[in-house]
Amino acid sequence: MEEKIAAHVITKYLKKGNMARCLRDILPSAGLSKEQREDIAILIHDIVRWKKLYEHIIDVQGLPPDAETYLQLAKQGVQSEAASYPFEYRYSCSPYVASVLENHPEWAEFLNETPPTTLCVNLNKSSLEQVSMMLKDESFLVEQSPLPTALLTTSNAKYAKVLKQHYAHVQDESSQLVSYISASFGQSIFDYCAGNGGKSIALASITKNKKNLFAYERNESKRLILKRRCDEYDAHVHIQDTPSKKQYEVVLVDAPCTGLGAARRNPEAKYILDTGHLPETQVSILKQAVKNVKTNGFLLYVVCTITPEETSQVIERFLSEEETCHVCEFSQVPYQQFLRKNTYGLFTSLPQGDLFYLAILQKQ
Repeated sequence: MEEKIAAHVITKYLKKGNMARCLRDILPSAGLSKEQREDIAILIHDIVRWKKLYEHIIDVQGLPPDAETYLQLAKQGVQSEAASYPFEYRYSCSPYVASVLENHPEWAEFLNETPPTTLCVNLNKSSLEQVSMMLKDESFLVEQSPLPTALLTTSNAKYAKVLKQHYAHVQDESSQLVSYISASFGQSIFDYCAGNGGKSIALASITKNKKNLFAYERNESKRLILKRRCDEYDAHVHIQDTPSKKQYEVVLVDAPCTGLGAARRNPEAKYILDTGHLPETQVSILKQAVKNVKTNGFLLYVVCTITPEETSQVIERFLSEEETCHVCEFSQVPYQQFLRKNTYGLFTSLPQGDLFYLAILQKQ
């Protein structure tokens, strides 16, 4: 039964792509238990993670390119024997991503790992100890992260009571780290591209609602979700319905990006062909956001990717066109043990966190 449904998901994915949508379209109505659905989701993630390698093996060996073949290759674990393959097949990625990762084999290895599920504890409704105990009472494995609000657990913990009661939400370690760093630079903090509110909620938890938090999201449906989640999590965040004209001590720009740094959770990101128009969009957003930064305040640029075009090159271009800003001194940044410095910014290096790029600019 499970293998038949997994084959159905794979067949649809091979035709239409979009792994997450294929899983959403098929699994909820498949008549399976939560555990069975989770097992299939893990298997599909693994097949998509190694899809480029599997395609190469299918081509070389003349195998039928159908769902059953992909399932068989996954069961055989052929990726463990791929050390002699060219880089893009060995790490199952596009030629473009291979060019990005070739000088960072540690990143290539890391992005092909299966990540744990990470929770951000809501300190406005609970505590790390209480959430940890509740998870253990439901027989979920729990491990403490180096961050004070983060707990590492298993993927099926997304069904845990602590999430239904809004004592915690699913959020990657590195994403939480960004909120810790943002909170350290000022009293008034503006989440400029708030999305569904993950970082806004984390900021409210980390600061225990003791800082002045503001958020804006241009997409109306996401903004409605942001408002609802802030209410559910007792997060005191002033949500703007229109772009703000005020100025703040800290403006956080979590910009749209290719998402390559989150490829462990979304392996399709490893198959991007280039960065498209994203770098232009990212520079444009920074030019708008800097207007909301007070003099001597801080502009934080964050992307969950590692491509040069979206990281250091964006900041280099922005600084060449915006003379009021300069790169913050590394010594001012907390949690330095989990950061790796480059010319214009920092890459996160948490043991289980996604690969983020962070540039901290101060407005003169």
